Amino acid sequence: MNFDDATGLLNAERYLGFHGLQAGPAHGLDEGALSIQVDGADVSDREVAAGTGDAEIDRILGPVRAIETGPGSLRYTVRFTPCVAYAWRDESYVIPDRDEDFSLKLRHYDQSAFLDYIAASTFAADAAGYPLEHFALVTLDAVIDVICRDAPRITARMLDPDDPGPLPGGPSDPLDDIPF
Repeated sequence: MNFDDATGLLNAERYLGFHGLQAGPAHGLDEGALSIQVDGADVSDREVAAGTGDAEIDRILGPVRAIETGPGSLRYTVRFTPCVAYAWRDESYVIPDRDEDFSLKLRHYDQSAFLDYIAASTFAADAAGYPLEHFALVTLDAVIDVICRDAPRITARMLDPDDPGPLPGGPSDPLDDIPF
């Protein structure tokens, strides 16, 4: 099952796990195109020990549940064309904006430090001939900021048991073999 224009589905996900990123002709995309794949994820029913390496901390924490992707989850492809710039931020170090809307996984900013940085460090705003937009895709692993012309095209497909993915012990993803 495939879904075109899956923006609403993506924003309704409780968790997103980063799956892959490709940019430009080396990955079969148009010049300036950026494609990001993320997977919907849910809290597992399985309880396991926290595994911190400290028995006392593990006892205090008690059993935990992993956040996992598996068959029936949706894999989203978020394509930005043309992409002027993008940045990867580890979610552990992100400082949220005061007016941040935490309900959305794909966020749009009219003003941001990243837009200011691109305006100050490039001539893209003058040369592009169109207003630049800032979108941020928020996952469990990272916040991926993108400066581009238009909102991304988002598609989704349901994962089946044979899909490669981030499940522990699962098969590796063929995209992992693509040099970046």
